[in-house]
Amino acid sequence: MRANPRILAVYLAGVFIGSLDTNVLGPVLPSIARGLHVSFAWTAWTVTAYMVAYVTSTAIAGASGDRYGRHRLFMIGIAGFGAASLLAALAQGFGTFVLARVIQGTAAGLVYPNAMAQGTDQFPPERRGAALGLFGAFFGLATIVGPNVGGALGQYVGWQSIFWVNVPLALIVLGMARGLPSGRRAAPAVPDWLGGRGFAGFLAALLLVISTGQPLIAVAGAACLALFLARQRRAARPFIDATPLRNPSGVAVIAGAALVGYDLAAAVFVPTLAQQALHFSILDSGLALMPAAISGAVLAGVAGVMADRVGPRILLQIGMLAAVAGGLLLSLPHLTLVAFFTAMVLFGVATSLTLSAPLNRLGMALYRDEQSAEALSLMAVFRSVGLAAGAVLMTLALAWRGFPAMFGSVALASLLGAVAFTVVPDVRPAPRRIGRVPPARSRA
Repeated sequence: MRANPRILAVYLAGVFIGSLDTNVLGPVLPSIARGLHVSFAWTAWTVTAYMVAYVTSTAIAGASGDRYGRHRLFMIGIAGFGAASLLAALAQGFGTFVLARVIQGTAAGLVYPNAMAQGTDQFPPERRGAALGLFGAFFGLATIVGPNVGGALGQYVGWQSIFWVNVPLALIVLGMARGLPSGRRAAPAVPDWLGGRGFAGFLAALLLVISTGQPLIAVAGAACLALFLARQRRAARPFIDATPLRNPSGVAVIAGAALVGYDLAAAVFVPTLAQQALHFSILDSGLALMPAAISGAVLAGVAGVMADRVGPRILLQIGMLAAVAGGLLLSLPHLTLVAFFTAMVLFGVATSLTLSAPLNRLGMALYRDEQSAEALSLMAVFRSVGLAAGAVLMTLALAWRGFPAMFGSVALASLLGAVAFTVVPDVRPAPRRIGRVPPARSRA
């Protein structure tokens, strides 16, 4: 089976746009706070609102793509992402800006699992890790381009320009994607959207309560949680398929995914650290992420191949330990350039070994082969939960004890992740056989 270059190019470009938007934001967060007249702590909600919307959308998008056509959902997501980027660029108030970020997150949730599932279908099962590694490499490419584009545009044009660039990119991808196969499979029931709203509402309310301490928000969050739990019991297709989570291995995988997401949130605040602790300009704070971006991009493809050869668990553990070391270096009370750039390299290694191929490979092993989009959605959901929570919790740590507390929390989360992955059975694809490909087997 040989991959179709055009199909791969379209779906890799879609993932690249979403990744670019995440990475372009970091250098301009202080500028957004000043431009929209809010405190820096509230700018964390530009990340959290995006991720909470993404959580709901991506969980429903996987099965919806299998039912209605992955390509169709992908196209809708790209179009919505471009429109929301236009709204964000034109926003005059923080409320409108957050609304645009919610729409962006919803649209990105349609893109990611369907693009990944369509792309990995171009490869045979025994090369699934390599396929995921290819997508991870494009994510790594976005981590190189994003902060530099964000820093340059933020310094010379203004923070709005980082959203303007998404509009022509979305149009280009839509043009490239015309006429591709639909990617329809069997017609499974779509996960319960009402339960998904309850889950997202509970997550948002929980993080707002942590941020503000408002009791009325806690009541609203409790109501959302009750709705989510009720729908989980009664819906024909619950929002989250709990079957893989009924054993310690499944719970450990999703806990690890959330802690990987927490680590990812740290990248959003690294440019602010560089600006405030090392006195970098906006442009230079974007360039400061280059060691992490380059090491992550170089190793992402290697991680996919290694996940097939040695299993994903050891890669995840090494990656989380690298993040522990990086977090400890950035938490030093008197940060030096040497410590900063060493930490960036370590975070690049951590990202390449945890973000895409190894984690997704474990997640896909929790489901049947025909549920690949759903498995990728589950990993994306809990990774996004960690990222959404991380954005809020890190700003609270910053207000409490400054950057040492913020990045100390990253080191602690990474250590917990390394421990969580120790209880997960490793997964390796079985060798190819003539006439049929046997299922993956697990080994303790």
